Amino acid sequence: MHNNGSFLENKFSAKGSLWKERVSDLDKVSIIQKENNIPKLLAKILAGRDVNSSDVNSFLNPEVNKLILDPSKLYDLDKGVDFISDCMSKKQRIGILGDYDVDGATSSSILKLFFDHYNIQTEIYIPDRLKEGYGPNKLAIDFFSSKGIDTFITVDCGATSIEPMIYAKSKGMNSIIIDHHKVDNDLPVSYAHINPSRDEDSSGLNDLAAVGLTFIFIVGLRRAIRDKNIFPEIKEPSLKQYLDLVALGTVCDVVQLKGLNRGFVKEGIEIISRYSRLGIEALKSISGSKEIGVTELGYRIGPRINAAGRTGASDLGFRLLTSDSEDEVLAISERLNNLNKQRQNIEETVLFEAINIIEDNISNKKLNTIPNSLIALGENWHLGVLGIVASRLKDKYYRPSFVISDNEGKLTGSARSISGIDVGKLIIKGVNKKLLLSGGGHKMAAGFSLNHNTFESFKDFCEEEVYLQSNNTSLNKISYYDEIIDSSNINRDLYDLINVASPYGQGNPEPQFIIKNAKIDYWSEVGKGHLKVKISNANYGNIDAIAFGSKGTPLGDIIMNHSGSLIHFAGVIKKNDWQGNKAVQFHIRDLFTA
Repeated sequence: MHNNGSFLENKFSAKGSLWKERVSDLDKVSIIQKENNIPKLLAKILAGRDVNSSDVNSFLNPEVNKLILDPSKLYDLDKGVDFISDCMSKKQRIGILGDYDVDGATSSSILKLFFDHYNIQTEIYIPDRLKEGYGPNKLAIDFFSSKGIDTFITVDCGATSIEPMIYAKSKGMNSIIIDHHKVDNDLPVSYAHINPSRDEDSSGLNDLAAVGLTFIFIVGLRRAIRDKNIFPEIKEPSLKQYLDLVALGTVCDVVQLKGLNRGFVKEGIEIISRYSRLGIEALKSISGSKEIGVTELGYRIGPRINAAGRTGASDLGFRLLTSDSEDEVLAISERLNNLNKQRQNIEETVLFEAINIIEDNISNKKLNTIPNSLIALGENWHLGVLGIVASRLKDKYYRPSFVISDNEGKLTGSARSISGIDVGKLIIKGVNKKLLLSGGGHKMAAGFSLNHNTFESFKDFCEEEVYLQSNNTSLNKISYYDEIIDSSNINRDLYDLINVASPYGQGNPEPQFIIKNAKIDYWSEVGKGHLKVKISNANYGNIDAIAFGSKGTPLGDIIMNHSGSLIHFAGVIKKNDWQGNKAVQFHIRDLFTA
């Protein structure tokens, strides 16, 4: 293995990135290696993720029961728990209002299953994304009222729902908000508002998804039930049984996989590997996932659940995750799979149109560089794919991206961001400046609505705000590699070593490697636009590699037209279990001509 990456300095890759070594402090690497008696490469990987030597064991072996804090440290949690436990003691029915995405579905499912254990009846309401939009609304409140519900809990929504919560209060209802989205100075009316983004909260749990907060809520609720001796005849539930749902929601909400989140995901994946609840097992099967890890949860299981909300069947994910009927689960999973295919087709159409709008804007304004922010406005774009299209644009251009649909004069948008630019903060600021009618979110994702007459001003505002948040510096995409290796280094031993520091995801990126001065010995197209490649460097022999979705891209063009030329490859090491062959494969993420 090598250490000198000077050959990459100031050299833009096929994807327009500048690649830099993640760790330059070799003294820190040495300390981690010696004090923990681990291989140098593993020490380097940990150093690159800001893990201190004293924290290595807790990072590699995260345990939820050791990492989870006293629930009382969350502002308003004790207040909410005390109220809900009293409702339970009186056998009152409780409403649950969840968001339509995976985080919302898993949060709602955990509450429902927990209440079921104590024979507490619940009414569930998941707003129709296309008809009702995001979060609490008058229809939801009226539904609970018609069912005789006096108390409801919102999960993964409600933080900015001022008017709906006033309406709920006018109907004599109490509400508990469990959310993690950024809040404004004015908070909705509620009995308790549990949200680490509140100024009053000092828990430090801002990185948790709503499902993580919901789990902490039931930890506190179980404790209150025990302390008040409310259900002496019912055995306490083991809360570990819900960690599969916590892992799924945490991964799919793309929060930082550090600290408690690592524990949630690691233990949750272990639970799924031993026992999958019917809904997860069904999606695992229909998606062709033999094993479950972060990739499978985030890119195979999650999108199928999200497809329900994106295409107007908002409660399907929740129903799948809480059902104990094999027939129902099979039917729902098949429908979700079909909806996901439908979503993919819609997404590709909207993405194509959005790219044309952005490229035309750059061309018409004769811009030499890509603007600080990208905004695409289209007619009657499907509201369910705006977020994912924004994410695709963000990946393609490396800019915060805002995708807006004009549906009969109503402008609704979704935003996705890059590292260092907080779009949740940007959107809240836009609401305060009256540029937006409503909006909210977190650092990397947000939703909003606006009028036509403020659209141009909003565009200018985004451009200026991104510039200010970037500290007036260049928005060049910087990618990081962990080590320079030879093709001979890519084997099962290296894969197993890397896997020690999993689960990988947001905040704990998968280790990336550079293969220097390699040649393409052979390539062929497989599947839909994927390029299968054999590469080698020096006399080390060739290895199997693949560049997914690369045909027709600058990366793919180099692969197809530079056989025999020296190329530096950047990528990750994966296990390939195709047809029972458990080999190791190099996944090409980027490359440079030498």
